[in-house]
Amino acid sequence: MKVLVLSNFYPPHFIGGYELGCSDVVEALNNRGYDVRVLTSTHGVDKAQQSERVYRWLETDLALNLDGSSSDLVKLLRKESTNQRAFARVCEDFSPDVLYVWNATHISISIALKAHRLGMPVCYFISDHWLSEWENDALYSLNRRAPRKLYRRMVWKSLTSSLKAVGLLSSASLNLANAQFASRFLKEEALRAKRPVLGAEVIHWGIDVNRFRSSDTTRNSNRLLYVGQLTQLKGIETAVRALKLIVERRCNRSTTLTIVGGPDYENRIHRLVSSLGLEDNVRFTGLVPRDQLPSVYEEHDILLFPSVWAEPFSLTVLEAMSSGLAIVGTTTGGSREVLRNEDNALTFPKEDAGACAEQVIRLLQDRELRERLRRNGRRTVEDRFRLDQMIDKIDVALKKTSGLDASAMR
Repeated sequence: MKVLVLSNFYPPHFIGGYELGCSDVVEALNNRGYDVRVLTSTHGVDKAQQSERVYRWLETDLALNLDGSSSDLVKLLRKESTNQRAFARVCEDFSPDVLYVWNATHISISIALKAHRLGMPVCYFISDHWLSEWENDALYSLNRRAPRKLYRRMVWKSLTSSLKAVGLLSSASLNLANAQFASRFLKEEALRAKRPVLGAEVIHWGIDVNRFRSSDTTRNSNRLLYVGQLTQLKGIETAVRALKLIVERRCNRSTTLTIVGGPDYENRIHRLVSSLGLEDNVRFTGLVPRDQLPSVYEEHDILLFPSVWAEPFSLTVLEAMSSGLAIVGTTTGGSREVLRNEDNALTFPKEDAGACAEQVIRLLQDRELRERLRRNGRRTVEDRFRLDQMIDKIDVALKKTSGLDASAMR
């Protein structure tokens, strides 16, 4: 089966975890005999380029400096025209059986709508909040922002009608008959936004447990780790403030925190570390390539997951659990579908540095608790969140969407 994956960003040029998960799925499907190509944006590269399986041809609206004026329409139409031509070119070269949409933020949903109009089967894997907010897409929101003056509004109406006629603008809704969600939380969010996804399947993220292995060696406990973006929504400030409370106790002064990720917006976290006098306890690595993360996990004992926002579903938590780290984290959004307090993790309320510190101190003092959480965390991943389990479900969903049976795959 030929599958065209649509994603706004794609490794090695990525922003968050869903792009890494998308790459894992693409690789796994190719290994199972699928022919999978990826259509993505030029984010991270100087110009459009193509490798054997990845077409970095799409433009985003990130650099358009949109201000809500009528001139935005010209900018957005240029982007839309480029993206639809790119889609048409890939279809001509590749002839996909299914379009598999992962995230359309900043590249526009128009490609999926065009595929629907062409009668191409479309499947969606929703691992972020974009589906609940897709009407805020930069181009389609212009439908709701007609000029106030009558003559301009008449011109605007005529122009948008013409654009709809040629397929560059649409007021149509997405056909979500073949949607999948990375968490129950995301599906419930979509239902609250009145998306027709009641029958959609939840397919949780999965990871390769052979890549992220747990050592049987009993670990120390004072090497803390944070992996993720350095933003306020990720709660990294909570982790740093918790570390300050931990090392204030004499017996815990050697506790360290490694911060993997970036960028550090406005150097905010570096300044916080300095203001708290934690320079000797905190190490910043910057971004680390995915293939080096297993060794990073191996060098640490406890993962801090202090997220503030409603996490769709975290790959980092699964990777750390699989690698044998004890988890201290919040249960915002989809995280509560993984983390169970006192069973496979210790949890605390978001933005509560004191509660975070107390949970870490418990692990520092109680080896039996620490080892139990480590074992249960690894077992959680092995039982419920393996990559091969995820791919089994996606395999069935893609065949159903395309109308191809197993014999057609051979």
